Amino acid sequence: MNTILIELKNVSKSFYPPLAWRKILSFNFKNTPVCALENINLSLPGKSIIGVLGTNGAGKTTLLKIISTLILPDTGTVKINKYSTEHDDQKIKSIIGLVTTEERDFYWRLNGRQNLDFFSTMYGLNKKQAEGRINKLFKVFGVDYQDKRFDSYSTGMKRKFSLIRALLHNPGILLFDEPTKSLDYNTSLELLKYITILKQQGKTILFATHNITEAEQICDRFLVLNRGRILGFGTKEELGKRIHSDSATLTEIYLKLTGK
Repeated sequence: MNTILIELKNVSKSFYPPLAWRKILSFNFKNTPVCALENINLSLPGKSIIGVLGTNGAGKTTLLKIISTLILPDTGTVKINKYSTEHDDQKIKSIIGLVTTEERDFYWRLNGRQNLDFFSTMYGLNKKQAEGRINKLFKVFGVDYQDKRFDSYSTGMKRKFSLIRALLHNPGILLFDEPTKSLDYNTSLELLKYITILKQQGKTILFATHNITEAEQICDRFLVLNRGRILGFGTKEELGKRIHSDSATLTEIYLKLTGK
């Protein structure tokens, strides 16, 4: 049994609709928060790949952002490798790499290489270490041009740079939010292959995706979320027992648990 690395206790998080939406919503609704996560209790083992499954609005991105300390929960506690997200956020950030669908953290007037050099410095890498890591990751993800302004890159190329940035400091925990979105088929296959290599290196990976086929291909365990609640967590076999089936596919298990 792997040691528990990530632990959430009674975690809840709500958001208010953006101001633009409040203006067009009814008076009674505009001050009502939207619940993203509700009373989440979860213990995640290390050295494994955990697929986080759910529709848009299920709470996947919110969960990853809370674990990475980007946002704090309204209630409950979160510990990463026994560090508290409330008090030890800098220590946690040093051991976590986060990949989201947003590229807003990049400097669009700099080129790709300059951006990565900057983030390498933020992670405490010296020039030699940074150059070695960047060149290695360029080969992994097939980046053959690095000197264009960041805002000129395609969506897929921006995604590659997001992946490289998350891996620069060789973190022990990796949080992937729809990592293959906007990637071409060959690059997606290379990324999935690389993720399995990362697990063999002892990494812990949370892999949030809509693509159940991809999740079934590489993940050891699966977390099914729906409207901010946990519907199931475990191996495919354990989840199959939840629906009283020894032969159900992961898609069938997911649809049964979510009532679709």
